Amino acid sequence: MKRMLVILGTLLIAAFALAPAAVAAESPSPAKDLAFRVGIGEDIDGVNPFTSWSSVTWEAFRLNYNFLTWYDEDYKPAPDLATEWEASDDGKVWTFTIREGATWHDGEPFTAGDIAFTYNYILDNELWAYIQYLEHVTEVVAPDDTTLVITSDEPNAGMLALYIPILPEHIWSEIPGDKVETLEDPPVVGTGPFMFDEIKKSRYVTMKANKDYFGGAPTIDTVYFQIYQSGDTLVQDYKAGNLDVAYFESPTFLRSVKDMEGSKAVAVDRIGFHELGFNCWDDAKSKGNPLLRDARIRQAFHWAMDKEQIVKQSMDGRATAGTGVISPAAGDWHWNPPEAQLVSYDPEKAKQILEDAGYTDSDGDGIRESAEGKKLSFRFDVMSAYQNDITAGKMIVQWLKDVGVELKLNIADEGAFGDRVYDNADMDVYIWSWGGDIDPGFMLSCFTSTQILNWSDCCYGSPVYDEMYREQAAAVDRDDRVEIVHKMQEHLYNEAPYIILWYNLDCEAYQADKWSGWELVPKGDGRPVWTFLRGTYENVKPAVAATTGESGGLSGGAIVGIIVAAVVVVGAIVFFVLRRSKGGPKAEEL
Repeated sequence: MKRMLVILGTLLIAAFALAPAAVAAESPSPAKDLAFRVGIGEDIDGVNPFTSWSSVTWEAFRLNYNFLTWYDEDYKPAPDLATEWEASDDGKVWTFTIREGATWHDGEPFTAGDIAFTYNYILDNELWAYIQYLEHVTEVVAPDDTTLVITSDEPNAGMLALYIPILPEHIWSEIPGDKVETLEDPPVVGTGPFMFDEIKKSRYVTMKANKDYFGGAPTIDTVYFQIYQSGDTLVQDYKAGNLDVAYFESPTFLRSVKDMEGSKAVAVDRIGFHELGFNCWDDAKSKGNPLLRDARIRQAFHWAMDKEQIVKQSMDGRATAGTGVISPAAGDWHWNPPEAQLVSYDPEKAKQILEDAGYTDSDGDGIRESAEGKKLSFRFDVMSAYQNDITAGKMIVQWLKDVGVELKLNIADEGAFGDRVYDNADMDVYIWSWGGDIDPGFMLSCFTSTQILNWSDCCYGSPVYDEMYREQAAAVDRDDRVEIVHKMQEHLYNEAPYIILWYNLDCEAYQADKWSGWELVPKGDGRPVWTFLRGTYENVKPAVAATTGESGGLSGGAIVGIIVAAVVVVGAIVFFVLRRSKGGPKAEEL
């Protein structure tokens, strides 16, 4: 992975002679391509918009597809495929004006009918990946090419936050709805500023600029998302100048790059969290340990763990220990428990909860049993890709041992673990991570009964919670909705299908001086990618104007400063972790 430098005359030879050895990971390096490279330590799980969940996939989806509406830099609704909208007085009928002149990547014209098709395709086939966004929707029609009308039997509070990629009717109408989850080669035609080019699992994803994009052609030709198996290798490639942006899972990696000349390293709060999750599925098909369906055991786990110590060891002390499932980066949607309800590190209380529930160590082997003699011994999966999760997992094993619970630690491949989770719930306890949407509706929907074996990895279900979800979806008064959203988080906090370990950080380093046009979120001191916005990808350009269209494959680093003629940096790769914020996240420059 070489940084692209444009050089004049014999300086090219001199630069090659002086260039340091690169440690680039494998990726294509076109000779005449203005490329932007972002590195990430998470693999892509596919490109099917109805089944894919990895953060790399969704960062690419945001570039490949457009949505009904989008967000501005303050995360307020903004035009995308819809340019204007209005709601009826009762909030049940929304009319959208759809932009003219947009085309699909294959050259076919885009119309409002494509949006109507996408939403009806989801509703008619009850496709779990997106149907929660269309709560209460009864009809979606396109009376003409530039008008979309959505009708509901109750108001839909998230109508301007429908996080659904719009798909081409002329392609997807040929695919039966019951076949979408098993597509071996899903179509990826969109209308966005970039389009999928090449995908090499565990290696890279490349996207080419859509020169006919209705918003104007991007400056760069190619986006590379370079996938790394090692955080150390990611650091080395960034330091060697082979990446324009590096996305790190843990802030500890930022220490190695924070003093690089021309580079900037930031840790920014983002929507999402790392959780200790439990298999709560009360069904004969579940392959999990049925003891975990007892909320008292899950609550004892919570009291047995020192989350402040986890944050210190796993996240360099920079993250915030978790409470509710909506992160503080989401503003007033986030719920904090009052002092009387706050769970803190208290192993004696954890022991007492288990004792009172009848889980005792009757045989003296250090592991408690149920009244029926079933041991409190559980499988414990932690993803191999995330060292910070492994660090947390080892600490949790010891803390739970101290209160009489055995956790059998397994360092799992994330892809294989995902298959186990979403195929008959074959797990007990695990550490995993969530992103989320700017609107809280999606994250809250993941705990509804309809999402068991779908988005819900913990397979939790409760009629009380399901009803609260329906209520918040119809609450168009924001204050009313905030109140319900808080009650839902309180319910989950007490039931503990998840124990939120910490809220996520976007830890990014970027070559601030080599490119201009960065769109940072929050403005000024934020991060440039994985922001929900497309601005950096659409507008970034070399900071120094090139005098020739030629570009070669050099490692960056020491060459900058040697060359006194025209030098233009045009290389890079890309990374992430999925879903976001309201009210402005805080940023910390390292």
